[in-house]
Amino acid sequence: MRGLYKNVKHLINSSEALEIAEIIKKSPVNQGDSQVPNSRSYYNLPVCSVLLGRLLDKVSKLSGKRLRPTYTYCRVYLKGATLAEHKDRPSCEYSVTLNLSQSHPWIIYMGKKGITQRPGDGVLYKGCEIEHSRKEFKGDEYIQVFLHYVDADGPNKEFVYDQKKEPITYQYIFNLDPSPNHINYYKFIKCISEESVDSLRTLLDSKELRDAHVGTDQGIVDRIKRRSKIWWLPKTDEFHEIYKLLFELIINCNNDFYRFKLSEIAEHIQYTVYNESDEGHYDWHIDMGPGKQRRKLSLVVQLSDPSEYEGGELQINTGNIIVPEKEKGTVILFPSYLLHRVTPVTKGTRRSLVLWIEGPAFE
Repeated sequence: MRGLYKNVKHLINSSEALEIAEIIKKSPVNQGDSQVPNSRSYYNLPVCSVLLGRLLDKVSKLSGKRLRPTYTYCRVYLKGATLAEHKDRPSCEYSVTLNLSQSHPWIIYMGKKGITQRPGDGVLYKGCEIEHSRKEFKGDEYIQVFLHYVDADGPNKEFVYDQKKEPITYQYIFNLDPSPNHINYYKFIKCISEESVDSLRTLLDSKELRDAHVGTDQGIVDRIKRRSKIWWLPKTDEFHEIYKLLFELIINCNNDFYRFKLSEIAEHIQYTVYNESDEGHYDWHIDMGPGKQRRKLSLVVQLSDPSEYEGGELQINTGNIIVPEKEKGTVILFPSYLLHRVTPVTKGTRRSLVLWIEGPAFE
């Protein structure tokens, strides 16, 4: 990289930037920031750590260096926020400031040069060498994430993972073999017979479902907007066959496709119902987070025929929006760190099973 900074238009897709911004705003973990009054800040949010790892190769190429990740830091700036001129600490040797969303444009200064960004635009800069700042923000809200790296062969290489004894959550995304398989999804078409699905649905619909709106999920606060009804399948003889079937599918798929280190199905299968009456849906989210760090693969079983409902699409964001098959009995498996959602059901009812597979931390 020539000079102390480089302006990078469209570092990520603008729609993905806005989706990440919404997750940040709804995160239950936030803190004040003494450096920037009128702001909220977040250190190493899972969705940002995934982005840090995913962009590692791209940012390394832009910098002309072999980089290693240190940490992420994002801010939600509010009206009146300012950022005084400053240089960064050694963990921020190479940094990207990435615009995720904005109510109004806001110039960032690299030295005396002002740069205006749109959502998805980034500036790569040598944070320890160039002063950077922002003047008073006149708008309502501006969400920015900082992705920090160090030169793997340079004087600050010991600051990898911000000198944490334990690697930061989601370290695995940095070290995976760079195969397109790991940013994709896996599908089994109609692997469960229609008769088996109908029998299972009859049994599940006899159970007393509870609301899973913007509230708790197995006792864990989940602030991502959601409207659905759920019931947890116990690991008893009554549901032995479905647990056995899904476990075998997971093992076969993982051996052929991901080759993740898996250990167990620690959680119960969730029966999820999205109704037209309350526009059942689940906004963009990832399945990993506080209390859910060991999740590695997510699995969805379609129990409804596509003719039974409208809307209610499972959408997976791999950089592009993927809409998997909807056939009754279809099983979809994908890495738990991928953004995904279920769009609002506008007619009928969508029924599905959801399961998460755990394992040791990625190495």
